Amino acid sequence: MNHVLTADQFSRADLDRIMQRSTEMETIIKQGGSKMCDGKILGALFYEPSTRTRLSFETAMLRLGGNVISESDVTFSSQSKGEVIEDTIRIVGGYSDVITIRTKVKGEAKIAAHYSPVPILNGGDGSGEHPTQSLLDLYTIVKHHKIGSEKLKVAFVGDLKYGRTVHSLAKILRNYDGVTLDFVAPSVIQMPDEYIHESDIIHTDLTKEVLQTADVIYDTRMQKERFEDINQFNQVKNAFIFTPEMVSQMKPDATLMHPLPRVNEIMQRVDTLPQARYFEQALNGVPVRMSLIAEALAV
Repeated sequence: MNHVLTADQFSRADLDRIMQRSTEMETIIKQGGSKMCDGKILGALFYEPSTRTRLSFETAMLRLGGNVISESDVTFSSQSKGEVIEDTIRIVGGYSDVITIRTKVKGEAKIAAHYSPVPILNGGDGSGEHPTQSLLDLYTIVKHHKIGSEKLKVAFVGDLKYGRTVHSLAKILRNYDGVTLDFVAPSVIQMPDEYIHESDIIHTDLTKEVLQTADVIYDTRMQKERFEDINQFNQVKNAFIFTPEMVSQMKPDATLMHPLPRVNEIMQRVDTLPQARYFEQALNGVPVRMSLIAEALAV
């Protein structure tokens, strides 16, 4: 594996290998880390706010025995002087052995990969994709469900138009037999056509049936920063709020996920319920990104 740019690039065999290697990385974490990437450097370029993605990538490299150089505020980068991403990547690629990048522009990770002398790991490109997030999401699902060998109903809820995490995960899940996808969102932020298949079910409301029949519910926040019309955001910002009463209607062994950060779409009182897996989901980012770094560096 070289670059990680889109969920489209993964075959079922790729996914099985990454899931297996991520399990192995969990063992390495428990043992205190390794020297697998000793002498290697991760360049972390984050031109959009990030907590979990940036820190889990950096933690992953440190757990592998490597080092990190990072830039997390475009105000202090040469981009504020007008430098184009192509030039930045050429230079940082000379300083490091692998780069993870988050940008505000859809498709910019692919541009970075074209000019980079080292592997690029897409940490989110605007409203486009977030493939490394989708892999840790899959890892969370694999831990709790027999995906591929049993039927699995996954319901995506919230901002599906701008939600890059759901765009990537929907693509990933199509590699598995028996998975059905429901998309639950107001029409103005429904899943873009390019991610919808004929077998998918579209909802504009979170019905009791969806709550009671879904094996996995993947919730997302309404991303105020993506909306061009603030009035449109205000109309949908409280469309879905998960309460303990709602979650209690889910199957006892169902999984409630969220890429975080959350605002008000999941009440904190839900956190202690058995279906709530979003904090575990976030922690899974470290072993999965360890796997991706190791794959990219062929170690």
